[in-house]
Amino acid sequence: MIMMMLPQLLSKIFNTFAHPTYDLPYLAILVVTDAILTSIIVLRVPYTEIDWVAYMQEVTSYQGGERDYVNIRGDTGPLVYPSGFLYLYSWFKSLATSGRDDAMDPTGLDGSTSAEAIRRIQWLFTVLYAFNSIIVLGLYQKVLQRQRQEERQQTRSMVVWCWRIAMILTCLSKRVHSIFVLRLFNDAPAMMLLHISMFLFACCDSWAWGCVVFSLAVSVKMNVLLFAPGLLLLLLQKNRSLLGTLQHLSICALVQLVLGWPFLSTYPISYIKKAFEFDRVFFFKWTVNWKFLPESIFISKQWALLLLMCHLGTLGFLATKWWKASISQRGRSKTAEWMSWTKSNRENLVLSPEYIIYTMFVSNFIGIAFSRTLHYQFYCWYFYSMPMLHWMASSTDSVAKISWTLITSIIAVFGVEYAFNTYPATTMSSMVLQLSHAFLLAKVFWSGVPTIAGDAHLNMNKKGQ
Repeated sequence: MIMMMLPQLLSKIFNTFAHPTYDLPYLAILVVTDAILTSIIVLRVPYTEIDWVAYMQEVTSYQGGERDYVNIRGDTGPLVYPSGFLYLYSWFKSLATSGRDDAMDPTGLDGSTSAEAIRRIQWLFTVLYAFNSIIVLGLYQKVLQRQRQEERQQTRSMVVWCWRIAMILTCLSKRVHSIFVLRLFNDAPAMMLLHISMFLFACCDSWAWGCVVFSLAVSVKMNVLLFAPGLLLLLLQKNRSLLGTLQHLSICALVQLVLGWPFLSTYPISYIKKAFEFDRVFFFKWTVNWKFLPESIFISKQWALLLLMCHLGTLGFLATKWWKASISQRGRSKTAEWMSWTKSNRENLVLSPEYIIYTMFVSNFIGIAFSRTLHYQFYCWYFYSMPMLHWMASSTDSVAKISWTLITSIIAVFGVEYAFNTYPATTMSSMVLQLSHAFLLAKVFWSGVPTIAGDAHLNMNKKGQ
């Protein structure tokens, strides 16, 4: 009797806890559990020195009055990050050495590389990691809310639990925890700022402030520019004019100008060449994604050009797809408004949260897929987007399709995790990574584009009809 009732009981629990009432407690449990896990990692796993000493050497050189980027360097070589990195890590250094008297530090770094100072920064990065997780989970929750509105009753609970599993996946990466609290890479705060900007765009409809924070993220590490093609498309659609788009782009440019002014006003060429070093040469021994290639091909200019053409070609293909989706959803005349200099009316288009998030994540992933190299710390550039992209690029027509999506997507996500946790990278790990990338890329190619207009805009249109 009990065994006969068990499936019904489990089904009832499954459906009951899929209700929105339980969303906030579920998120709170995830955040707290992940924070505890991260704290245990800090306490139990030894810190690994890779770049922190070099960061402090670069910061100390800047604090000593050096403004020529060619002369700002550390043990790993010359500084290759924009000025926001120097300001942020100068602040980190002040926190690490606060209350300490290390005037006699033989390294000349004011005690910022001592075990005590590093432990302080590890706890700071633990807070940054937790805050970043809250922002990312907020993005996932926003999309989940929209999915609930669109799903049929028969599959709604299944879809909700799939998204909750996706949220769990964003908290499980061994490598990403390491990037934040065991390595202290600048990739971590850069991506935190990027996710905050996306939250402002998607959840707050705050595009001016979003552009400010986006530009701040670029100033910490320029990999954030991989999101720029998607942001440009969104700005064109949001403003419905070239002039409005240029106004938002000018905000991004102004932030870079203000932050970089101490260097641009003294050694401009040096700053531009080093802070935005697009021709940077990478070493084959550190690559995670192309280890199965001969080194001669990896370092060749022809290979770099081929990847660049694939990157641009794929962006062009997807831009055409997005354009056709806009025509299908909004009509040709409204779609063509993007390319006019001024708006035909005063209304800005309210873009749906899922469309904003998906477009920016896809833009970044295309850059990742055709990247000339991926180092271990680059994983946090797109780790948080993978479950989102897999779920949004999948069919939810039936329980069978949802189950298949769940299984294959989890396998693909863990394939990438396996590759980034294999050190040193091998032919096998790189091939697994590329297959996982190719699977997701194919899903993006074949899936539809999310609803473009948000509910607020649709409601305004209905009132005007």
